[in-house]
Amino acid sequence: MRPGPLGAGFLLFVLLGANAVDAVRIRDAEPVPVPVRTEDGYYATVGVGFINIDRRGVGARMPLGVKYASARWRLIASVHAPDLAFLEGDNRDPRYFRPFANSTLCVDGRTGFRVASYRCSGGTDLIGAASADLAYVVADEVWIGPQPGRFFAGLGYRHRNPSTLYGTLGLFFDQPGRTAGGFKLMVGEGFVAMGLSWAFDLRRLF
Repeated sequence: MRPGPLGAGFLLFVLLGANAVDAVRIRDAEPVPVPVRTEDGYYATVGVGFINIDRRGVGARMPLGVKYASARWRLIASVHAPDLAFLEGDNRDPRYFRPFANSTLCVDGRTGFRVASYRCSGGTDLIGAASADLAYVVADEVWIGPQPGRFFAGLGYRHRNPSTLYGTLGLFFDQPGRTAGGFKLMVGEGFVAMGLSWAFDLRRLF
C-alpha cells in the first residue's frame, strides 16, 4: 500500500530531521591540557588590600615580602616584612566636627558652615608590622576565569599592631608562562585583612 501525502511528508520530515540533528550535534571537545608547575617556586611579592584593626578602623594595606611554594609537599610559606597599613590618625582639630556618624559632612564649629571633608580628618598614620604563615594546598585547581588557582588554608603569626596568631586562606596562581599572584584573607584576634598580591619569580634571576 502506498503512503498518502501526509504519510510521505511525515517520512520526509523524519529523514531530514535526523540528518539535521546529526549535522548540528555538538561533539565533546578534547580537553585542553593545563600546564602545571612541577618544581618549587621562589617569589618576591607585593600586595594591595584592606585591613581592619580593632579600635583603629579600616585602612589600606601594602605587604612586601617573599613566598615559597613547594610542589612536592603542597605547602606555601609566606613572609611579609614590612607589612604596612595606612590608617586615619587621631590628630584632629577640635574646631571641625562631623554632625552625623558615618558621614563625610564636615562643619566649622566657629562659623557653622560646611567645609572640605579633610578638615575633619586626623591625618594618616603609617602602621608597621611583620607577618609569616604556612599554608597547605587543599585543591590544585580552582578555576577563576581562564586559569586554575591553588586553594590553600593555613596558620600564621603577626608581629605588632596587633601581635596575634591568625588563620589564612586564599588562591595562588603560578602557571608556567603566566604572571604569578593571588588573593588572600587573614583573620586574627583584633584584625582582619584581605587583598591581592603579585609575585615575581626569583628563578628568572639565576
